[in-house]
Amino acid sequence: MRRFLAVVLLVMAACPGPKPCTSITCEGCCTFATPSDPGTCHAGDDTAFCGVRGSVCARCETGETCSPEFKVCRGADEAFPSGAKFVFATSQTFTGDFGGLDGGDAKCQALAADAGLSGSYLAFLSDVTEAGQRINAVERFTGNGPWVMRTRDARGKELRPFDDRASLAGPPRSPIDQDETGHVFALFDKRQVWTGTLLDGGAELPMPMRDTTCRRWSTQNATGLYGIVDVPTEKWSGLGAVACASDNRLYCFEQ
Repeated sequence: MRRFLAVVLLVMAACPGPKPCTSITCEGCCTFATPSDPGTCHAGDDTAFCGVRGSVCARCETGETCSPEFKVCRGADEAFPSGAKFVFATSQTFTGDFGGLDGGDAKCQALAADAGLSGSYLAFLSDVTEAGQRINAVERFTGNGPWVMRTRDARGKELRPFDDRASLAGPPRSPIDQDETGHVFALFDKRQVWTGTLLDGGAELPMPMRDTTCRRWSTQNATGLYGIVDVPTEKWSGLGAVACASDNRLYCFEQ
C-alpha cells in the first residue's frame, strides 16, 4: 500500500511538466523513445493516443500525425503500385444459386459500379462442365494485377493480397477482408465466401455425395466450396463444402 501511494505521489508530482517516460506516465505520450533515450512525457500532448498510456513510449515521425481512431502514427497514404487493380469481398451475400459464372460476375460488376469503382470485375469462381471439364478461377482472369485493397491499413500503407495472377495459385499476402466500399469486416460479419476453388486456383472435380460448385452455381440443393475472408492462409479459398442454401459472399477481382 505504501509503495502504491508513493507511486501515485510521484506521478502527481511529475505532472504536468515533461519527465522521463516510465511504466507510469502522466497520461501523456512519449515524443520519442529508444532503449537509450526513453523520451519525455507531456500531459495533454495531442499524440497521447500514439502510446499505450502508462506502458509504451511512442513517437510520430516527421510528416506523420497521430490517429486517435487507430492509436497509431499515420503518414501520407502510400501510393498504389503502378497498374494496381482492386479486389474485394462483396458486401452482399448470396445463396449458391446465383446464375452460374456469368451471374457471379454480374453481381461483382454491379456492386463495384454502385461503389464508384470503374473497370471490369469478375468473381473468383471455378466451375465444372457437364462433360467434367474444369473451369479454373485463375484461368478466367485476363489481368495480371497487382491486386490491392481499397482502404489502406491504419498507418496509411497499401494492402496487397496478390502481386500477380500466378500468385493466385496460393494464399494471399494479406486477408481480403474489405467490401467494395472499403469497409473492413468486423468480427461478427459473415466470413464465408463462395469459391468452388482449391488453393491452387482450380476447381475440384465433383465426388459422390459432394458437389463443389452448387451444380454450376444454379441450385440450392447441393454443396459448394467456400473460403474465409479474414485469413491470409490456404483457408481463404477451399476451406470446405457447405450447403448451397447458405448465404455467402463472393470475391471480386478487377481485370
